Amino acid sequence: MNNRLKYHLMPRVGWMNDPNGLSYFDGKYHIFYQQDEKDIYGRMHRHWGHYMTKDFHSYTKEMDAIYGDTKRDKNGAYSGSAIEKDGTLYLFYTGNVRHEGNYDYIHAGREHNVLRVESKDGIHFSNKQCLMLNKDYPEDCTCHVRDPKVYQENGSYYMLLGARLNDDTGCVLRFKSKDLESWQYDTRYVPTQTNGYMIECPNILYLNDQTFIMASPQGLKQDGYRYENVYDNGYYELNGTKLDNYKTLDHGFDFYAAQTFSGSNRSILIAWMGMPDAEYQTPTESENWMHALTLPRELSFNGCIRQYPIQEILDLREHEEKHGNDFKTTKYSSMDMDIHDEFELRMNDMVLSYREKLLTLDLSKCGCGRIKRHIEGIDISNLSIFIDISSIEIFVNKGEYVMTSRYFDNHNDMCVKFDGIEEIVAYKMKGFEIK
Repeated sequence: MNNRLKYHLMPRVGWMNDPNGLSYFDGKYHIFYQQDEKDIYGRMHRHWGHYMTKDFHSYTKEMDAIYGDTKRDKNGAYSGSAIEKDGTLYLFYTGNVRHEGNYDYIHAGREHNVLRVESKDGIHFSNKQCLMLNKDYPEDCTCHVRDPKVYQENGSYYMLLGARLNDDTGCVLRFKSKDLESWQYDTRYVPTQTNGYMIECPNILYLNDQTFIMASPQGLKQDGYRYENVYDNGYYELNGTKLDNYKTLDHGFDFYAAQTFSGSNRSILIAWMGMPDAEYQTPTESENWMHALTLPRELSFNGCIRQYPIQEILDLREHEEKHGNDFKTTKYSSMDMDIHDEFELRMNDMVLSYREKLLTLDLSKCGCGRIKRHIEGIDISNLSIFIDISSIEIFVNKGEYVMTSRYFDNHNDMCVKFDGIEEIVAYKMKGFEIK
């Protein structure tokens, strides 16, 4: 069974993880990402791959943007961001260096440097510069400081870096610059309650006159049905230098390192449809590829951050069919339904159920170690579900809650059976065109 997706971005071969440098530049959307074409598990030499699109339907696979080819990034060009200044696109990233020896690689033996490259056309990048080394970070930091997010605010440039401190707590460091080249430590953002030992992939969001820090905290302890994954991905309200009221963005098995586009008048999110250090498997090694990116989702705020596929993805829908009873559809399809009561929805071996305000996704028969994920204490009025060969993205109440997961079965079609739902509107989804 071929598990390759039709309307998601994947690596042609090898490994894919975090989206990087998401940007709208020169009339095109640039989607960079972590890839390793030589190792299916991303252990050799991660660098920046690059897709480009004008419409989120047709994509071109561009030449790779950044390689780790200097002493400051020799073990990989890790995650980062992009920003445009005076017609030039700048990419900032983490240069990974691991020294050989008897190190713990937390307090010694590792460099996480900040580097920058630039481009006039968004495709060919040059003029690599190393901007910051470990010694430039505050003294209470471990060697784990990474994932630069650069943005402009009130006439100055700022850089956010995720950090692990010596006391095994996480925070977000902020640096300031006038020219995108010389950076000075400015302040730090610290979680008031929900904190682990490390914060990765920080991102800043402005929605409805509020400011949020989106990030991937590591080390959150499971609390009932909260924080069921080994690592979480969510957002904090930014109040001064405090990070308050943490909320999870996605409650499925496979969602991490979410980022948003710079330079766009919409707040569009893409995440890695995977999870580092997970106990479950993604059995595509025989197909010589691993992992994918989520659908692009537009963010809004109404009591919480909501995420829903952008209009360009909805435009891929075709062949609308309405069903009041069990039906069969393709494995690249989407479904909408109104919810008035408790229900059970079976999609081949996947089971989505809602009982006593608890939503449960059960992949125990097709998850390759993925068992169950939950969202508790919620009222549901509608669902939108996007299925693509071996992925499922579930949007509750137009994106108030979301569950993203991979699944793997041997069925050629999708058999849908349901109780407690009056009608399901189903669509076939057109695939991406990738050149």
